[in-house]
Amino acid sequence: MQPPNQYDPYRPHAAGPQYPGQYQPQYQYPSPAPPPPKPMSRTVIAVIVVVVVLAVVLPMLLAGVFLVFLQSTPQSGGTVETNLGLRVSPLATGGWLIDVTSGSKPTSSVTLQVIDPATGLTTVSRTVSFLAPPYNDPDATHNDNNQNKKLDAGDTIQLKTTGGHIAAGYQVRLLSGSSVVGTIRELPA
Repeated sequence: MQPPNQYDPYRPHAAGPQYPGQYQPQYQYPSPAPPPPKPMSRTVIAVIVVVVVLAVVLPMLLAGVFLVFLQSTPQSGGTVETNLGLRVSPLATGGWLIDVTSGSKPTSSVTLQVIDPATGLTTVSRTVSFLAPPYNDPDATHNDNNQNKKLDAGDTIQLKTTGGHIAAGYQVRLLSGSSVVGTIRELPA
């Protein structure tokens, strides 16, 4: 043991021997934890459900409406054109009168075809714009009631027997490109 009048800078510490550069041991506190979560109320759950429904269902609904809109508009611009409603009646002077009851197509894009059902052959095939009265076609005449260069409601097509290519029982088709836009299954006797 050392005499009491001597100074010892490195006296043993109560927690154990200490050396230069060593810090006192710190008391270890328990690590802090987050508080337990609060239970969600029914209103918060309802709000979350509504937000999810609006975020998922609403864009899908709008996309569907947009898709239907795009499919109903023509690709080339202009107005939407529909199939033609037709009614046929025999004329007292011979021939038939085809009345257009609904729909609209430009006369330059519609072809009149008359088909012999016995043979399946096309006896008449003319673009409707060339059936106007000034052309004096021997098989058919188109009367444009409002002079709009469209085959639409109120217009008539007169089929004539004088050309020798049309007879009772024949079929009539109106084509736009390769699509049938109007049909008469049989010309009445």
